Amino acid sequence: MVVLEEVKEEVSPKDYFLNLSAGKLTGLKNVTDKDGKFKVLALDQSNSFKKFLRALYEKQGKKREPTYEDIMNAKLEITEILSPYSFAVLLDVNYGARQSLNSNALAHGVGLIVRLEASKDPGIASEFEPGWSVAKIKKMGGAAVKLLVYMDVEDRKATDGQMNFVRLVSKECKENDILLMTEELSYPKSGEDKSSPAYIARKPSNIFSSAEMIGPFTDILKLEYPANIKKDDEKTQKVNLETLNKKAIRPWVLLSAGEKFDLFEKQVELAMKAGASGIMAGRAIFQEYFEYTDRGDQKKFLQTTGIARMKKLAELVDKHAVSWQNRYHITSSEHLNRVVPDWYSKGAIASGADVKGEY
Repeated sequence: MVVLEEVKEEVSPKDYFLNLSAGKLTGLKNVTDKDGKFKVLALDQSNSFKKFLRALYEKQGKKREPTYEDIMNAKLEITEILSPYSFAVLLDVNYGARQSLNSNALAHGVGLIVRLEASKDPGIASEFEPGWSVAKIKKMGGAAVKLLVYMDVEDRKATDGQMNFVRLVSKECKENDILLMTEELSYPKSGEDKSSPAYIARKPSNIFSSAEMIGPFTDILKLEYPANIKKDDEKTQKVNLETLNKKAIRPWVLLSAGEKFDLFEKQVELAMKAGASGIMAGRAIFQEYFEYTDRGDQKKFLQTTGIARMKKLAELVDKHAVSWQNRYHITSSEHLNRVVPDWYSKGAIASGADVKGEY
């Protein structure tokens, strides 16, 4: 891979959004509510769906690998029932994005965010899904590109590789004028697991550093909860969240990372109060769907518990989240004043100065 030149943030975070390109701004409005807050259902998982389905089949007395149809049908059912209660849905190209359009599972008016990267295990360098690209997401009408990068900032070589990929994707999103939402995920080192004290201790600082490094190259950050909701006292959690909010130069949303819903609910409230602009959540909402062996019971779970959870999270976002506009104290009139009469053509004139047209 060609190493791209390091790019420094040349404008303030506020000016970045005041001057956001038309395509990116359209995407941003298509994945947020009228107040500029994020309520996104995340359904782009591949490996976790396969794991859930394998366990379900074993419970049913079967032992087989999930088929394409098995995974697709589960995603479409969850999308159909829960997407009306979100403002955008994140889907993968393999089983969900085009399929949700053709089946009408994606609710009318709900934004479509599409995963760009190939599904990989932690520690393996990120790469494009084979045959997939930023340009194709833009061409199919996607509102935004989602990129996941696993980060261990103590591993310099791995971090350099991941950041080079982030820069490449950032460049392509700019060229195609499409919103980029970048997710970081921490992972244990060799010989550790997620319960290892050493991993738990360094995870917050890894999240802080990752947010700082990725921020200048993305439009929206999708971040982990920077504390242990089960063991850390509330003061520690609040301090870590405040630190993360300061490190993030972009609006950030909280991911659920498969947390149990009752714990994720607490994380959401604290994160929104600390400055987060919403959520992008999946497994915390629907993972018990795969515990039911009967299809009717699966559907009933989504129609009752699933919808109730979506509504509860939306209430927390409505009440406590900071919209992307309010994060930078941007008013509608101030934003409008950034549009010059000939914004779409080269050599447009604004206040006597030459301004390069966007198109």
